[in-house]
Amino acid sequence: MRVKDLIFQIGIILCLSFVVGVASNLTLIERYRKGDFRQSFFSAEEYPAIRFIGVFEAEDLFVSGNAVFLDSREEKKYVEGHIEGAVNIPYEDGENIVEEQLPFPNAATVVVYCDGNECQSSVLLAKVLANLGFEDIRVFFGGWAEWLAAGLPMREGNDP
Repeated sequence: MRVKDLIFQIGIILCLSFVVGVASNLTLIERYRKGDFRQSFFSAEEYPAIRFIGVFEAEDLFVSGNAVFLDSREEKKYVEGHIEGAVNIPYEDGENIVEEQLPFPNAATVVVYCDGNECQSSVLLAKVLANLGFEDIRVFFGGWAEWLAAGLPMREGNDP
């Protein structure tokens, strides 16, 4: 096989990979183009109190009892199922929340979650909490979908 043929075949594979990647992510690309994710971007310097965590750290915080879990999804989804002990503060309500309305102090470690990787309400609520002076906010990026898939404790109904 000549080097020229090999380079051509590599080029074909790269082009096909690009086309498949774009095609499989078309809905996300369209949402990005429309600006759906613009509010979710922020710098660590702007919001030093916020950091992202995965299911293992979320589970550790849950088991230790050293964090307050906030479900930022709409109430209907919260009632259908949520992390055991989580408080429901839908982002839409959280936009107008004041510190005195929260059932925990701003010194608490707070884990905010929503449906999963594509949901943005947890990040948006985390920004609201940071602006209220909370200093230890963790956004559980995998959210409810990852928690459920891991078989971790959950509850249905309005009670945490």
